[in-house]
Amino acid sequence: MRASVKAIVMQGPYQLSLNEFPYPKILNNSALIKVELAGICGTDKHMYKGEIIHPRGIPANFPIIPGHEVVGVIENIGKEAKKEMGTLGETLNEGDRVVVIPALYCKKCFYCKNYYGISFCEHYQGHYGWGLTCKDPPHLFGGWSEYLYALPGSFLAKVPFEIPPEVAVLTEPFTVPYMVFNKAMHPYSLVKEGFSPGDSVVIQGSGPIGLAHLIFAKIIGAGQIIVIGRPKYRLEIAKKYGATSVINIDEVTDPQDRVEEVLKLTDKRGADIVIEATGYPEAVNEGLEMLRILGTYIIVGLYIDMGEIRLNPQRKIVSKWAHVIGIPGQTYQSYAAVLKIFKQYRKKIPFEEMITHVYKLEEAKEAMNKALSEECMKVVFKP
Repeated sequence: MRASVKAIVMQGPYQLSLNEFPYPKILNNSALIKVELAGICGTDKHMYKGEIIHPRGIPANFPIIPGHEVVGVIENIGKEAKKEMGTLGETLNEGDRVVVIPALYCKKCFYCKNYYGISFCEHYQGHYGWGLTCKDPPHLFGGWSEYLYALPGSFLAKVPFEIPPEVAVLTEPFTVPYMVFNKAMHPYSLVKEGFSPGDSVVIQGSGPIGLAHLIFAKIIGAGQIIVIGRPKYRLEIAKKYGATSVINIDEVTDPQDRVEEVLKLTDKRGADIVIEATGYPEAVNEGLEMLRILGTYIIVGLYIDMGEIRLNPQRKIVSKWAHVIGIPGQTYQSYAAVLKIFKQYRKKIPFEEMITHVYKLEEAKEAMNKALSEECMKVVFKP
């Protein structure tokens, strides 16, 4: 048995270091995951820049080991955990490849019992990658590490053997569009609200979350898919994955001009669905302008509290009969569902090509600088 484990620690904003922690012993209801890949999420970049307030006002709990997009292999698992941690009721064993579901649920409160494990547990116990500090044993509560310690109450989604880690590591980001389009499909269909095959979709944001929504929109039969973002590097990737139009905000700098461009592309009505995947509150006003009457506007990028905006709710929401949805998390069942989608479309869609840069743990600052540069798509660590 090894004596120590390497992990990247974020002591606070702009502070990354490579630390060593004791190799932990597990209990009957816990598990130890050998990390294969762990992604850098937009949330991680926000925390690095000092933007640290998550949903429900919960701050990042420094010092932390970041990383909540994690795939790895079970190295050790307790007898109870084998039966309790599987998302589909299956028994887990050493050697199984799994995706770590970041939020810890009590499984007993009103929201856990009535809303299928959505991440609003009344007795929130923590979140791998930001809600659990690494200062307390067993320390290893994030994916930017050689190992992750899965506490009692954790869920692990077993990865089908056909799916390599380079695809499985994308599961957490893809649970976001899974939740988005599921919510969008179920308003009032008699008056043509929500999403239907052939509908037009605008995606504000050309980063990994925007790209995940683009791919998911293609899978479920969207018509026009318009991606708005920057730089050209990312927009070229968006076109490769099926965007019918792209709008470069470095070239079309006036928001009203971008709105006019979307209106031209949608018979002057506006898009059926507009998805905010930027992480900037200012995008909301612009996105609502691009939305047609009875359209659906979905906010997913503002997971971190980035402040307030001025908004005319009568003109932009009420007069349009707009359906506005916020998606601040996922259900634990969505992970298994996404893995099934990966398995089904594995040979048709090159999911793994979303990963453009891979770094060692020792290259933490280089990796973060690359992720912040936007001359990349998904950046991951390979311990």
